[in-house]
Amino acid sequence: MNVTKEEIASATKSFLSRCSVPYRPITIDRSFLELCHNEARKREYMIEGSEELKPFIIQGVAIAVTAYSHLEDISIRVWMALITAAAIYCDDKFLKDTNAVSVFCERFLRGQPQEDRALNAFADLLLETPRFYPRVTANLMVTSMLNLINAVLLDHQTLGMKVSTEANNYPMYTRMMSGVAEFYGLAAFPPEVPFDAFIQALPTMMVYIVNTNDILSFYKEEVAGETVNYISLLANSRGGDKQKTLWSVIDETVEAHEKVLRILGSDKGALDAYWSFVEGYMGFHFALDKRYHLDELEL
Repeated sequence: MNVTKEEIASATKSFLSRCSVPYRPITIDRSFLELCHNEARKREYMIEGSEELKPFIIQGVAIAVTAYSHLEDISIRVWMALITAAAIYCDDKFLKDTNAVSVFCERFLRGQPQEDRALNAFADLLLETPRFYPRVTANLMVTSMLNLINAVLLDHQTLGMKVSTEANNYPMYTRMMSGVAEFYGLAAFPPEVPFDAFIQALPTMMVYIVNTNDILSFYKEEVAGETVNYISLLANSRGGDKQKTLWSVIDETVEAHEKVLRILGSDKGALDAYWSFVEGYMGFHFALDKRYHLDELEL
């Protein structure tokens, strides 16, 4: 590890405190998980002998019951769980072999079958977006998810590429795509909240979303010796000090969070939705301690 466990713990505690979100263990709702499994089987996203999507559904459930718990329509939460599972499947499965995902967008646009059952599920779920969200919101959410596919391909194409110190905005460019920040930001606002009440906050909210994930993922990535994560890439473009970069990203994220609060301040519905999302989005990471190992930091 280039940054010590103690340094990461101190930085993470500071981040949570400044966002007014305490660390708390969260248990996955097993009945909701079973509901999502049943829905996936009903839709034939999973059948006997072909359950590639199943290991990822619990992660989708984790975000649905935390960051989107304020959405009253349970069918939206089930959809969020399943489409998140499919997105994580794409992100994890095709890091090395991108053949199937490389043709996803063109097959999606032509309405053609994908190369495996989980990718077919992903395409099917994307087409359902307008069922749950107003038209323009749904359009933006779909293009954001398609950019996740582009991010997977971009990572593969640029593997080993040295990041120029002049390209200091490149890491954020790729991170916005891979983090699907536009999708998850827009999804936080219930359909009844007016579009003009939150859309101006979205670009800043996207910074908060991707940075929060990078901050709360940093410990597991350091333990694993990863060097292609956002903070490491940003540190390289800034001169190589990952500890200073971590603190810098925390400052930027808190500033973004506070800015979103100011932008949304005039609409109670939008502000309440955002606060619920913030607490839940942190909770999503707390719920997946086996993935993020935040319990080891004694937060």
